Amino acid sequence: MPRWIRVVIAAVLPSAAGVLAWWVCVTYGLGLDTTSIVVGLVVLLPATPLAVWAGQAGAGPATRKDSSRPVPAVIGDVPREPKAFQPRAELGERIDEMISAPRVAAVCALVGGRGVGKTHLAAAYARRCIEDGVPVAWLHAETADQLHGSVDRLATDAGLRGDTDDPATVVRKVRAWLQERQEPYLVVADNATDPDLLAPLLPAHGRARVLITTNDHAFERLGALVPVEQFTEAEATGYLRTRVGEDDDGFPSLAEELDRLPLALGIAAAALVGPPRLSCESYLRRLRDTPIEVILARPRGEPYPTGVAQAIMLSAGQTSPAAAHLLGELSVLSTSGVGSELLGAQAETALAELGARSLVTFSRSGTTAFVHRLVRRAVRDRAGRDRTLPALVETAARRLCAAAEDISDHDTWRRFPTIMAVSEHAAALWEAVEQAPEDDLAHLRAAAELVLRVRHVVASHLVYLNDGLRALPAAEAVVRGRERLLGPEHPDTLAARHTLAHAFEYAGQVMKAAALYQRVAADRSRVLGDDHPDTLWSRASVAFSYTMAGRAQEAVPMIDEVVADQERALPPDHPTLLAARYFQACTNAEGGRPERGIELFGQLIADRERLFDHDDPDTWVVKGRLARAYTAAGRADEAVRLHEHVAAQQARVLGADHPDTLITRHGLATAYEAAGRSADALAAYAWVVDRFEAVMGPEQTLTRTARNDLERARRASHQQ
Repeated sequence: MPRWIRVVIAAVLPSAAGVLAWWVCVTYGLGLDTTSIVVGLVVLLPATPLAVWAGQAGAGPATRKDSSRPVPAVIGDVPREPKAFQPRAELGERIDEMISAPRVAAVCALVGGRGVGKTHLAAAYARRCIEDGVPVAWLHAETADQLHGSVDRLATDAGLRGDTDDPATVVRKVRAWLQERQEPYLVVADNATDPDLLAPLLPAHGRARVLITTNDHAFERLGALVPVEQFTEAEATGYLRTRVGEDDDGFPSLAEELDRLPLALGIAAAALVGPPRLSCESYLRRLRDTPIEVILARPRGEPYPTGVAQAIMLSAGQTSPAAAHLLGELSVLSTSGVGSELLGAQAETALAELGARSLVTFSRSGTTAFVHRLVRRAVRDRAGRDRTLPALVETAARRLCAAAEDISDHDTWRRFPTIMAVSEHAAALWEAVEQAPEDDLAHLRAAAELVLRVRHVVASHLVYLNDGLRALPAAEAVVRGRERLLGPEHPDTLAARHTLAHAFEYAGQVMKAAALYQRVAADRSRVLGDDHPDTLWSRASVAFSYTMAGRAQEAVPMIDEVVADQERALPPDHPTLLAARYFQACTNAEGGRPERGIELFGQLIADRERLFDHDDPDTWVVKGRLARAYTAAGRADEAVRLHEHVAAQQARVLGADHPDTLITRHGLATAYEAAGRSADALAAYAWVVDRFEAVMGPEQTLTRTARNDLERARRASHQQ
């Protein structure tokens, strides 16, 4: 019977007997003195034995027969201190703080991925408790059978277990015993996996303390969490230095390659020590060339039950199929983390499960998920052996493709961070494709084509933003990949070459762009036909690249011919024809025929305003180029007014820092200069240079051009 019930009985029964005795005495008319004596005797006689009974500790025959047995200092197998143990003082202080907190019952859980050293931290704390005279019980809690076996041993060694007790009874007795103890006691539940399994054992009050090690954040509902991460850089190199017995310049690189994971470092240190003894450099080469399941397997005698890959895959194997597949996707994407804008709401449940299992971590804002290097490698190695890597790459590529193709041209600036994230992840996927063995290439073909499609979309978005420097690496990779997979004359390969030429153009390599445009135009004419829209588009691009190279007079007859051919072959509202007419107007304006350019711009603007919304961003770009034509025609005041109007509208529609807005502001500075407003021109040039450097970077062609114009205008102002 619980102690509190016995206390209630011992208090209530004598009082009830006294009340009854008083009633009888009053009923029979006894005097006050006699009544007092009778009531006192009735209360006191049973109260004394009841009080003794209530004060007895324990309940049940097993407790009574062994109540005098001393509590063992250690129950269970507390791990010994490993070689080169790193005390990790900050974590030790945090554990002390949580365990020693003045609360009813202190329960603290060390939570982190497998192999981060949770068990050794708990063991170090347990050894300190033993040294201080605090008894310790070490329970193995990974499975129900292990936990019940450990609790049974605790009950037996503490003298609590009865011969006929079932596991539930044993747990109840141990819990009651922990709650009733008047002296401190530490229980460690190592490698716990199920909060519901452990909860019935935890004391609700008393001086006993419970320390849990787990990789599951769900234990937060049982007590305070202390996150355990990998070693710090100093701890990792210190461990290697102590364990190996000498210093090595390669220790920092080895520690980073192993993600500073204590389990991995322990296995690596054992290999370095040998025999045969290895240098850090030679071990690193082996590490990079050998599956981690082989090179980071558990050496004999090491104080870990598994190797690195086995530990990681054990955690992954405990997740749902959806979570396991998402982990695979994350493992083939970039190491810089995957943002929530790419994962979507449908991945939240699986992501939470991976986080709870410590297989992924999150940024402070919770919007980016990270997979540690060794987890990535273990998952990818397993996928390579299981021949599921192509499916993972393809699924991840489809996710990226959906995100990239969902971004319209007019939305590229607002979604620029997403574009750059997709670009980085697509590069990581392509690296996985290129590193695949030749016998896997056939299986990866569909995935590879999808990755190239993603990278092509990214390059096109960057070109639309006039960002040739960032577009070039992606565009070049797409050309190489499509030539390899599809052949040099496949229409998709030709499209990739056209985009690469466009990237060269906006990166300032205009003659290289012109040569590539000419090659693409010839190839498209042969493969697709002279009147195919793509062929006509490449011919228009050749002409405009001449204009961009300062050879507009040569380009005028070329672009006029292309537009005439397009007007014959395409409907008047075809995007290719509208773009070619824009090139035609620009080329005439800059090729010594500004009034003709102004006329062409006016016609194009009228058609675009008929076809598109009033705030269509591309129409504002055309109007900005019309303002430049006014400047070229000597109509500076008109140019200033139109530039100011267009810039204001672009800032409203696109944003003040959008590249299109900044290009118009650059044109406005030129118009101020042409109108003789030197001070306004210098201020406008300086502002544009500052914003281009901040937004696009100092080496972009647009930035360099604006900077050169500012320097030229300053020199001109000093000469006046």
